[in-house]
Formats: sequence, structure tokens, C-alpha cells
Amino acid sequence: MSQTKRRQMILDTVSDCALNLIAYDRKEDDDLPLGAIEEAVRKGEITMDEIVEHFRTSLIEHGEEFS
Repeated sequence: MSQTKRRQMILDTVSDCALNLIAYDRKEDDDLPLGAIEEAVRKGEITMDEIVEHFRTSLIEHGEEFS
């Protein structure tokens, strides 16, 4: 697999994760239903930067090595 193709596959997977976070995984979640994340951001309960930073931190914690 070429580096360009692998890179795009990784970016596509990240996009899928984002969509799952705000949409698909929310459809049947009673605790954090569809639209709840967007509402929390609008109300200032959490920022988009906090969500992104937490995702970054989780990748680093769960990944074998990121340089």
C-alpha cells in the first residue's frame, strides 16, 4: 500500500470516528442522545478544543508510539 493511500485511509477513519461520535453512536444512547454534544458545545459546557485535545491525548495513550 502506498503512503498516500494509507494516509488517506487513516484520515477517512478519523472522519468516521467523528461521525460516529456525534451521530451514529448517539441514535440509541439515552445518556448522550443525538444532538447532545452539539448542545453542550453551544452552551459552553465543553469546547470543541477540549474534545479534540482529549481525542489527541487518547490516541497517544492508546497508541504504541507517536513521534
